[in-house]
Amino acid sequence: MLATDPGPGQTTSSQATQCGGCKQSVESDSGGIVVSFGQSLWHVDCFKCAKCGNRVNADTNLLLLSDGSPVCGGCSYHCSVCKQPIVDEAIMTGDDSYHALCFTCRQCSRRIEELVFAKTSQGIYCMDCHNERAARSRRHYEKKKRAKAKLEEGQHRDQPNQ
Repeated sequence: MLATDPGPGQTTSSQATQCGGCKQSVESDSGGIVVSFGQSLWHVDCFKCAKCGNRVNADTNLLLLSDGSPVCGGCSYHCSVCKQPIVDEAIMTGDDSYHALCFTCRQCSRRIEELVFAKTSQGIYCMDCHNERAARSRRHYEKKKRAKAKLEEGQHRDQPNQ
């Protein structure tokens, strides 16, 4: 979508007049054409794919990232679960991306909807399952710690006094 200066009676905030790419003002004395994408305005030359850096136009099939940046169709993210391209809402966790429907707990398989989760080397967990795993891990650690202390105590008794 191409936009020009706001009409009479319309105002823009300073953030709305800041280019989504270079962060400089999109306002100029000569007017000019800018691209309106998501909640941001972009200089035409700054409207680039966030992944490959190639210029894109508003007619291209674009994915909107949470920071407002565009991603072109050729660079679309692929879901870390189903491996299919993501063309609508994407959930990003570090280098991984997910369809909203694929973003599920590794243990109970329920969809994580509130986006409150724990990411471990084993996968993504809802907080209930993560807390349960953490408690189980603490109990296991405490059991090993008690067994080690008991073993050391037994070895200490078996040593003759010097």
